[in-house]
Amino acid sequence: MEIIMDMIDKVMSSNIYLGAGIIFLSRVLDVAMGTFRVQMIVRRKKLIAGVLGFFEVLIFILIVSKVIQDIGNWPNVIAYCAGFAVGNMFGIYISEKITKEIISIGIISRDKWQGIEEKLREEGFGVTRSVGYGKDGEVQILKIICERNYFPKVRDVALEHDSEVFITSYLLTGKNGGRMYGVKSKI
Repeated sequence: MEIIMDMIDKVMSSNIYLGAGIIFLSRVLDVAMGTFRVQMIVRRKKLIAGVLGFFEVLIFILIVSKVIQDIGNWPNVIAYCAGFAVGNMFGIYISEKITKEIISIGIISRDKWQGIEEKLREEGFGVTRSVGYGKDGEVQILKIICERNYFPKVRDVALEHDSEVFITSYLLTGKNGGRMYGVKSKI
């Protein structure tokens, strides 16, 4: 550990901007790992979450100690803060690309559900319809299971046919059988 710290000290003291760059990139990496680790915790991937957590904290301790040792070095402080901000965005981007989140979409329509159901089926979505009773009487409830990135497509189809449609979605943590648009394998 001391060898790593000495190497970091030498590189960071050789050029103020190179040191700030190392802090920035390290912080981006550690925060991105943290964002992805939270996704793994939600998905109950204990081993992956544990390994990511170990390296996330290791990087954090090494970098934060360098920033705190020389707190008057504003390029390092700014790089640390900017790395945190960019790391959040990068972590979310990576999570979206790596994980295939499956959602359930509920569409509630009073009068125009037929057009929504027909169009979604034409597009290849599996649609389950049931009757519900709302404040103003009978409604039709359409349920679609798909990858999260298809939500805008489903929403747009629903709104195209019924501007007053009620749409909900929530993340699924498991499934068995059935038909899901855009999903190649089981969860």
